[in-house]
Amino acid sequence: MPNVLKLTVENPDEIRNAGAYDTDALMRVQSSATETGTFADLTGTGSTPTVAVVAATRSYTAYDPNGTSSTWYRTRFENAAGTRLSDWSAAFQAGDETAGLLCGVDDVWQAVGTGSPSANDAELIIDNIRQVSRQIENYCGRWFAPRPLSGTTTYRFHTESGYSLWIPRGIRSITTLGIGAEDQPDSGGTYTTATATDFYIDPPVVQRTDPANDPGFWVRLRSQAATYFVDATFGAQITGAFGYARVPDDVQGVTTRAAIRKYIGKGGAVTAVGPNGTELLLPDMAGSDRTVLDWYKRRV
Repeated sequence: MPNVLKLTVENPDEIRNAGAYDTDALMRVQSSATETGTFADLTGTGSTPTVAVVAATRSYTAYDPNGTSSTWYRTRFENAAGTRLSDWSAAFQAGDETAGLLCGVDDVWQAVGTGSPSANDAELIIDNIRQVSRQIENYCGRWFAPRPLSGTTTYRFHTESGYSLWIPRGIRSITTLGIGAEDQPDSGGTYTTATATDFYIDPPVVQRTDPANDPGFWVRLRSQAATYFVDATFGAQITGAFGYARVPDDVQGVTTRAAIRKYIGKGGAVTAVGPNGTELLLPDMAGSDRTVLDWYKRRV
């Protein structure tokens, strides 16, 4: 399945400056089968291992004919001679049309424009979606876009003594559960691997609103488990899939409408500060949209 990558450059004229990467500046695009694996330039007919940075153009498209849903990518800026190099970006995945955000550029553009958006309009819309997506996920305390977009990743959690571990942003599957007997560092450390039959994700799939998509929010140890959680810093290490499998339709709709308002306002305020200094989310949001988010905000 070929992947289409949407890449942005916030200030292309700075990148093309003689003091940076000059007028022959480009973005190099590499891929890897895993997030921390060996990366190499894109290959194959129609691939774009390098993308020229054009004056006053902030959005670009790259193609990977060999990409899959689990492929990871990274980019950096270079000059044509390869004598000036930026650091590599953080690794990322292409994902579906939302690209790991809560709605896609086309969702917004269909309501505000005709034809295809210009490169700069696309970049502005992506920025707006990114800001609104972060606000909504933070407001609800959940990951509505899957982490990672495909495959698994590893996170560590503080634990309290007992047989339950709260996963506030959601978890869909567990490949490995490691339990520490005492405080552990944020990397390394010692964990005992729990037997797969000794734990489960709660609530069960059949009790979730959308069984094929929704995560659970607890990891429970069975009463016969050989170990249990203790009061510990980074007392659990989990490799698995976190958040929702895809953005819920109603949340995607709320995000789209918020991003449309933000785009039409061309940067107009979408947040406000209450009398006690608390930031209010999207004060111009319709009551029905806020009701959607408040439902997700509840603790399971």
